[in-house]
Amino acid sequence: MNKTQKIRVLLVEDEAITALAMNMALENMGYATCEPVATGRKALEQLALVKPDVILMDINLTGDMDGIETAHRARALGPTPIIFISGYSSNELMERAQTVDPVAIFVKPVRPQELQTAIETAVMGIENN
Repeated sequence: MNKTQKIRVLLVEDEAITALAMNMALENMGYATCEPVATGRKALEQLALVKPDVILMDINLTGDMDGIETAHRARALGPTPIIFISGYSSNELMERAQTVDPVAIFVKPVRPQELQTAIETAVMGIENN
């Protein structure tokens, strides 16, 4: 990816206020954001349409799939890096999330600088493969 191309980020977050705030923060960091989606099903549909460079995935989603199951299904579609974000940090949840081999797992609230570092690391990982 050359420097003139913006990194495309797909945000999967079911809390509208959080999604809006995170999307604005991502745009302020210079990323190209897709329309945020609130369910795993919508995320998988968007994945095929927008082909994001990175997925920011909330672990607890409304609907029939949580973020971890959605991430497993996304992995089956391709190698798009996944960064998890969660309001909870139970050991069981973290262990389940690790099975997807995410770039990072953040507990809300996420500091923009940490998120930016994780996104840059994820994209560099793709370029070096």
